[in-house]
Amino acid sequence: MSYSALILAGGRGSRMGYQEKALMDINGKPLIAHVIERLEKVVDNIIISVRDKEQGELLDLHVPGYRFACDKYNNIGPISGILSGLSLSADEYCFAAACDMPFINQDVVKMLFKESEHHDAAIPRHDDGFLEPLHAVYRCKPIIRETKKAIDAGETILLAPIFKLNVKYVGIDEIKKIDPMLRTFMNINTYEDMQLLSNTI
Repeated sequence: MSYSALILAGGRGSRMGYQEKALMDINGKPLIAHVIERLEKVVDNIIISVRDKEQGELLDLHVPGYRFACDKYNNIGPISGILSGLSLSADEYCFAAACDMPFINQDVVKMLFKESEHHDAAIPRHDDGFLEPLHAVYRCKPIIRETKKAIDAGETILLAPIFKLNVKYVGIDEIKKIDPMLRTFMNINTYEDMQLLSNTI
């Protein structure tokens, strides 16, 4: 079985002065390139979700050779990127992540693909119940179907379609066995984050 990965890059980086977060330089490479390098080791196909054609053309100059999916809906957040990106996937299962997660752990991704078998999704769940929907594996057809329904109903939070799925929730203790510091979930939201992570990549 082949697998896909979807990288969501359509955010506008409001907390970082509306810069193109995916292209911010981390040790001489665009941030998204670090994410791609890790995911290429565990998936067969990579799709990058962008907000519009112009952003896709810009990213293609820096990370060429990938498929870009433009948002069909504007200003409704990552749920639009999930729909457009997974609609391009030819594989049954797809790992979805944000473009600002440079420490994605390949073994955690492999485990999530395994846990997703016979389910519509495999999503990490913290002890307090917090979910990681942008570090999760989805079976494409069910999540596409439920996402369309959610958007049509005006429900645009990312979890709206997920709660309609047959989900395997993966406890954080299982993930800690592979990644004790949970670096796989770390992302960049501020300049301070960028500086901190630049020193550890």
